[in-house]
Amino acid sequence: MKLKTFFLCITTFAILSSGVFAQNSADSTYIDASVETYTPNFEKVSPKFEQFLEQNSLNIERKTKNYYEIRYTLVMSKAQFAELKNKLNEWNCQTITLSETTRYIPQEKNAKNTKINDLQTKINDRNESLLSTESESRRELLQDRIAEDKAKIRECENEIRELDSKNGTVVLGITLMREPTTPSETQKIKFVNMPGFEYSIFMPENPKAGISAEYYNGYMLKYLFTKGKSYVTVGAFKAVDVPQNDTLMYSDIFNFSFGQDFYSRHLGRGGRKFLNLYSGYNVGYLAYTGEKSSLKNVYVSPAIGIEIFKNNFMLFDTKMTYILPFSENLNLRGLQFAAALNFVF
Repeated sequence: MKLKTFFLCITTFAILSSGVFAQNSADSTYIDASVETYTPNFEKVSPKFEQFLEQNSLNIERKTKNYYEIRYTLVMSKAQFAELKNKLNEWNCQTITLSETTRYIPQEKNAKNTKINDLQTKINDRNESLLSTESESRRELLQDRIAEDKAKIRECENEIRELDSKNGTVVLGITLMREPTTPSETQKIKFVNMPGFEYSIFMPENPKAGISAEYYNGYMLKYLFTKGKSYVTVGAFKAVDVPQNDTLMYSDIFNFSFGQDFYSRHLGRGGRKFLNLYSGYNVGYLAYTGEKSSLKNVYVSPAIGIEIFKNNFMLFDTKMTYILPFSENLNLRGLQFAAALNFVF
């Protein structure tokens, strides 16, 4: 009799244990995956991506889309997830982050049920406090907290029901982005190494004999060191058609400056490859020299410009500035038109 009882206990334990282990088997799990990827051919790849979703009849839990990116939360089979990863490689998408975590459904249900029980306990305690509270403001606060806790309970109950539908699937959060060309608002300053050249034409507003020529050609080295964009320029302006008998006119102008450009939030923050409008400023040092004259000066210049083209390797832009020197302002101030080409080095 004792032996039969012993075997009965062993059998019962084995059955219960198999049930527990079955809960943690592959049939009671799902994969929580996350992918961030970008492509230089966003206009071509995004329709292909959406076509893939439609052809596979994927369950779309959430979707957001704007000029820069599309974000999806999808429920799919493991085979479909593997196929999607192959497609992203086929479309030449560059993966920034990829994570895959196995989630155990029974454990998540238990955690949510525990949370529901805790919330229900809080509701019961607050209901008891309501009965003994005479303060109207205190009663309103308790009622608001009770309503919030009930909403959280309903949310947990919905999530428990959704867990059963995720059994054996992959829940994927995926972000497909344009090729990044500027740092986002949450990123720290990104330093770059982009030397280049700038050609410009400087036209004084009020050229005057003995001081300034009608216009100057400028040849500069321009070094861009943040994606912000911050840069320094060094070079010289050379006067065109200086009268031979005017020995006082400044024929050469040495220039050293620091500048920054800024993008408008209303015009895409410089996220496009073509035709990004920006504004900025320069501050710098000017050394004027003529045959028998010289002048040292400092200046500021507001600027507005257009990036003609840029990617992760080069930048070609044009801009217009108005140079405002601190000395001889009337005859040395004027417009500067510039075009610059910078490369990643």
